[in-house]
Amino acid sequence: MGITLIILFVVVAVILAASVALGRDAREVESARDTEYVELEGVWIRYRIIGGGPAVVLVHGWLTSSRIWEQLAGRLAQRFTVYTLDLSGFGESDKPLSGYGIRNGSRLLYAFCAHFGLTRANIIGHDLGGAMAVKLAADYPDVVGRLVIISTPADENQIDLPTMLWLVTLPVVGPIFYALGRVARPVRRLWMRPFVADSDDLTEEIVDDAGRSTPAAVSKTLSIARREISRGRLARQVRIIKIPLLVVSGEEDQIVDPQAVGVWAGGVDKAEICLIDECGHMPMIERVAEFNAQILAFLTGDARYLDYIHPVPETKVEAESDYVDEGGETYPSTDITGPSDDTVDLSARPTVFDAERDNLPRVVRKHGGKYPARIPPPQAYSDTAQEPPAPGSKDRRESSGEDFLSELPPDLFDWPETQREFGSRARPEDTLSDGQDDDDNYPSGRGEQES
Repeated sequence: MGITLIILFVVVAVILAASVALGRDAREVESARDTEYVELEGVWIRYRIIGGGPAVVLVHGWLTSSRIWEQLAGRLAQRFTVYTLDLSGFGESDKPLSGYGIRNGSRLLYAFCAHFGLTRANIIGHDLGGAMAVKLAADYPDVVGRLVIISTPADENQIDLPTMLWLVTLPVVGPIFYALGRVARPVRRLWMRPFVADSDDLTEEIVDDAGRSTPAAVSKTLSIARREISRGRLARQVRIIKIPLLVVSGEEDQIVDPQAVGVWAGGVDKAEICLIDECGHMPMIERVAEFNAQILAFLTGDARYLDYIHPVPETKVEAESDYVDEGGETYPSTDITGPSDDTVDLSARPTVFDAERDNLPRVVRKHGGKYPARIPPPQAYSDTAQEPPAPGSKDRRESSGEDFLSELPPDLFDWPETQREFGSRARPEDTLSDGQDDDDNYPSGRGEQES
C-alpha cells in the first residue's frame, strides 16, 4: 500500500511539473522580415496587405489565424486594400505569456491601424476577434467606418465548447491536453469538427492553425474574454456605436449561440442581421460565395453582389440589363462592379417610417430561396434619371412587410429536434438593462494583462 501511494504521488508530481512547464511555454518570431512583420505592443505581429482602395482590416478569432480570410481577402482586394494579421498568440505572430483578452486585442488593433495610418476603416472580425472589433469601435470611433462581426458571443453563456476542446481550457491539466493535440493531428480534428456544420468543410488549414498556439495563449485568451463579455459588459458598450453594423451568424453554429445576433444588433441604430442557413461557426469557409457577396453588398451598398447567390431570372436580365446592338444581336450586361465610390454613406434616408421602426435591426433572411435587396444609398440615384422609390413602394424595405420584420421576435430560430441544445441563454433584456452603466465594473484583467 505504501509503494502504491508513493508511485501515485510521483505520477501526480510529474503531471503537475509538466503542466507548469507547458503552461509557461512562450514563443518568439525567429526571423521577422520588415515586409511581413511589425512590432506592436512589444510583440512581433505577422500581417499581409493586398489590393487597393479603401481599407478593410480582417481580424480572426480564437484558435485560428489570418488564413481563414484567404478567399474573402482575395475577393475584397479587387476593390479594397485588405489588411490581415495574426493576433498575438496565434498563427505566425509572437506568443507571449500574457497580454491576451478583448481589451488587449482591441489595443493591438488600434496600434495596428495607427501604424498604417488607417481612419474610418472597415473592420471585419470573427469570433472573439469580432468582440475586439466592437471594443475598438466603441473606444476609438474615428478609426472604424463600418463594422462586421461574425459568430461573435455577446455573453459568456453563449460559448459552448465541445468536451475535447473544453479539456484544453482547464487549469493545471489543460496544457497537457493541448500538448497532446499539438502532436496528434486526429485530436486536433476532433477539436475543430464542431466548428463547421459539414465535416467536408473542415480544411487542413483550420486543423493546423489549432495546434500553432501555446497553452497560455489558448487558455488566457478564452478565460479573460469570458470575464470581459460576462453579464453583457461589452454588449452594453455597443450602444454607443453610431456606424453601420452587420452581424452575421450561421444558423447551425454549435460554438457560439446564434441568438447573440439579437443582442449585438439590438443596441445599434444602423444594424443588419444576416443569418446563413446550413452553416456553422465559420461562414467564410463553409459558404464562401454567399458570405463574400453579403460582405461586398454591405461595404459598397451595391445589392447586385447578391446576384451571385441567386442569379437574376433570364427574362428580367433581358428586360433590364441586356444590350441590343444595331444588328439586333443581344448581349448580356457584365457590369457588376457597382458604383465607383466604395465609401458611400450607408445611412438610411429619413422617412416617415423611421419613427415607427424604433431603430430595430433589419433581419436579412432568405425568402423563396433569395435574399431581399438592400436599400440602395442616395448616391445610387445621383447620376441617373431614375427617381428614388416612393415611400409607399415595395422597393423600400421599411414598407415591405415581406422583407422587413416589424418586430424583432424573442426567439429567431425554430430549432430542429436534432439540434444540440446550448447552455443557459443570455437574453437582451438581461444584458442590456438601462440601470447599468456602460463601463460598470468592466474587468481590467490584472494578473494576466496590463491595463
